[in-house]
Amino acid sequence: MLPAFVEEREEFATAAPHLSFSRINRYLHCPEQYRLYYIENLRPRLTPARLVFGKITHQALALLFRERQDPVKIFLEYWKDAGQCDLHYRQRESWEKLNVSGQALLDRFQRDELVRLSKVTAVEKSFELHITSLDLPVVGIIDLLADLDGKRTVIDFKTSSAAYQDHEVMLSDQLTTYQLAEPAAEQAALCVFVKTKEPQIEWHLSRRTGEQMGEFLDKADLIAHEIATAHFYKRPGKWCTWCDYLPVCTGDKRKTEETLIRIQ
Repeated sequence: MLPAFVEEREEFATAAPHLSFSRINRYLHCPEQYRLYYIENLRPRLTPARLVFGKITHQALALLFRERQDPVKIFLEYWKDAGQCDLHYRQRESWEKLNVSGQALLDRFQRDELVRLSKVTAVEKSFELHITSLDLPVVGIIDLLADLDGKRTVIDFKTSSAAYQDHEVMLSDQLTTYQLAEPAAEQAALCVFVKTKEPQIEWHLSRRTGEQMGEFLDKADLIAHEIATAHFYKRPGKWCTWCDYLPVCTGDKRKTEETLIRIQ
C-alpha cells in the first residue's frame, strides 16, 4: 500500500464539484480520459515510479520548509518504503537510479538554492477561488509562498527527466491559477528538479498579465460547461500509445481487467 500523499493532492474525495489545473489539463488532453479517470474512477494497477518519486520529493521539501527536517533523510526513508511496493518503471529507470537521483537533487537544493529563499509564509497552501464568471470553484495547492531573491513568489516544485522549455513556463495554466490565487505575489516560479546524469535545479520565472488570466478563465468556463453537459469524446493520436486507458478505448476487456482497477 502506497502512502496517502502520493495521491493527487488537488483531488479531494469529499469535495463538491470543482475545477483544478489537473482537471482542466486532463480534459484538454483527452475528454474520454477525463471521464475514465474522474467519473469512472479507473486507475492503473501499477503506479508509475516517477509519480511516486515526485510526490516523495514534494513531501521531503514540505517537511524541510514546515519543520526544518532534513529532506534527504526524509526522501531516503520514504523511497525505501516505496521500494516495497509494486511500481511501474520505465526503460532505463530503476529504484536504485531514482534513489541516487533523489538524494543528489535534494542535497544540491539545500547546498545551492535554499539560501535564495526567505520569509516563507505558506507551505502546501490550499486555495479555493470563487470567480463570478465560473459556475465551479477553482481549487489547488501552492507548494511554497516565499521570497525568492527578495521578491514575493508563488513556487511550484517539479521533477522531470528533461529540462523545461521557455514556452512551457510562459503558457503554464498552473502558474496562471497560482497568480489568480495570490495576486499580490510579484512573480510565479517553477523550480524543476531535473533527473539527468548530473542532477540540475532549474528556476523558471514568470508573471501573468490581466489579459492572460482572462484567457485562462474563458477556457476554464468553456471546459466547465463541456464537463457539466457530459461532452466526452475520444481524442486519438500518437499519445494513445502510452495511455493507460487505451485498452478501454479499443474494447480489449482482458487487458483492461489486467491493467486497470476501479477505486472507491
